[in-house]
Amino acid sequence: MPAPKELDPTASVAAYLGAQIRKRREAKGLTQKQLGQLVFVSHNRIAQIELATDPPGWEMIKLLDAALDANGDLVDLWFHISVARVDDYAMIFMLRQSQARIMQEYGLIIPGLVQTEAYARAILTAGENIGLGAVSETLPVRLARQSILKGEESPWYRVTLDESALYRNVGGRKVMAGQLAHLLRLNQRPRIDVQVVPFGALDSTALGGSLCLLTMPDGSRAAYCEGLSTGQFFESPDDVARFTVIYDRVQAAALDPEMSAAFIRNVMEERYAWELPPAT
Repeated sequence: MPAPKELDPTASVAAYLGAQIRKRREAKGLTQKQLGQLVFVSHNRIAQIELATDPPGWEMIKLLDAALDANGDLVDLWFHISVARVDDYAMIFMLRQSQARIMQEYGLIIPGLVQTEAYARAILTAGENIGLGAVSETLPVRLARQSILKGEESPWYRVTLDESALYRNVGGRKVMAGQLAHLLRLNQRPRIDVQVVPFGALDSTALGGSLCLLTMPDGSRAAYCEGLSTGQFFESPDDVARFTVIYDRVQAAALDPEMSAAFIRNVMEERYAWELPPAT
């Protein structure tokens, strides 16, 4: 039997994950074939994972974690691989976002940090259909990132939504009703404000896409803008100042959090409390 190929766990996160899987497999006295039988794949698939030539998906990493008694450690590593797959501009933003002490976000749809699982699934399924990544891999990453808003050390977060985000029917009536109810619950948290900009009040400079401003622990600031399928991350003071002015003008036109909550409840009752009749 040929010797197993050498692994370089420093080459990438995927390589480190593969090395950890091999190390745990060997510690349990399992061959690649035996581990494959436990997780319902061939020994060749286990070899691909260990060599980092084809990292596992979400369902597979959960099976491997359980089979190797990893107590979530392999799943945690998998999330880092998934982040590494995104474009550089998004990866930088996600890193900075996880470190920020204040976040101010504006969107024409509900932003990822405050999406319910059902709403996120509907959004990502639409993206999957045009080749933007498998839902089985992108959904767990998006939901995991929401941990940023949990805990005693969570950042101050203000999300300002265009009214159209409440009316844009993503996933159907039940999905939207659940999403708006989630926004109402978030609005009750002491470190989160949810505000709505009514139709006609939106500054036209903000019609191009979403915007997020970050204030870091050292006081430095950054901005991230995202359009249909791309984004840009800005850290220069001039750029950040320009986007801060845009955000401030949008936020100044928004209803306060209490009035926004009443507005959201009205939309829930008027639009999503009953089924729309089928189109004829």
